[in-house]
Amino acid sequence: MINVVSFSGGRTSAYLLWLMEQKRQAGEDVHYVFMDTGAEHPKTYEFIRNIVSNWKIDLHCLRVIPNPEMGKASSYEEIGVNDIGPDLIPWKRMLNKYGHPYIGGAFCTDRMKSVPFTKYCQEKFGKGNFITWLGIRTDEPNRLKRANGFRYLADISDFEKQDVLDWWSEQKFDLGIQEHLGNCVFCIKKSMQKVALAAMDEPELADAFINILDTEIKTGKEPVMYRGNNTLKSLIALFSDISRDELASRMTSMRQYDSGSCSESCEAFSCQLGFNFEDAA
Repeated sequence: MINVVSFSGGRTSAYLLWLMEQKRQAGEDVHYVFMDTGAEHPKTYEFIRNIVSNWKIDLHCLRVIPNPEMGKASSYEEIGVNDIGPDLIPWKRMLNKYGHPYIGGAFCTDRMKSVPFTKYCQEKFGKGNFITWLGIRTDEPNRLKRANGFRYLADISDFEKQDVLDWWSEQKFDLGIQEHLGNCVFCIKKSMQKVALAAMDEPELADAFINILDTEIKTGKEPVMYRGNNTLKSLIALFSDISRDELASRMTSMRQYDSGSCSESCEAFSCQLGFNFEDAA
């Protein structure tokens, strides 16, 4: 059976990739795919390129190309690892066809990750001829949803979150960002505190994200995407009287960086496998 690692760009997913590369070198049929949303942190893209260059990984990078006709399936384009980056192009394409995601309608992962991944793999390997591997650990029991055609890091490693962090601390490169900046920087699945802290840390990225929403959403209304019926603008304003360090301290005391507390990777197929917001972001 063909094994395809759906690489999210995070540490746990990258550790899975490393383990699977050992299997590939031992003779197993293993492939690696990254679905680029164009909305990750610049350091995430740097991390991905470091993985490719240091481990000599053949990583296939995909970006969704929605069919402008409603009811017609999206396609994808494959681009080089040096061409992925925080340009928001896939995000903009999705907004143009589907509008913005929202609490209760987080279709973004499906449209930008699951759909292009599935189409690519079915075209390349044939339907039913491959197993999808996701970077889900043993300490994430709520995310270990058993389903045909899927396997997880937990199936081949007993590493928990701290084990992964310890492993990366021994490598010559690492993902150089704090967890609230992981995944899409302004992901709607994150807590309001994480989004606000991300905007404080990366105001230029926040401005670019807001600008895309302002120019691409044609309803004439502010896009309500976040918890508490907030737009990104209103969410930023909500925390404007709190210092960056105070907000970060509050999040630590609330254990918002613990496993299962909205700190994990945003995997493809999170909707199909039944991950909830706290599980998948």
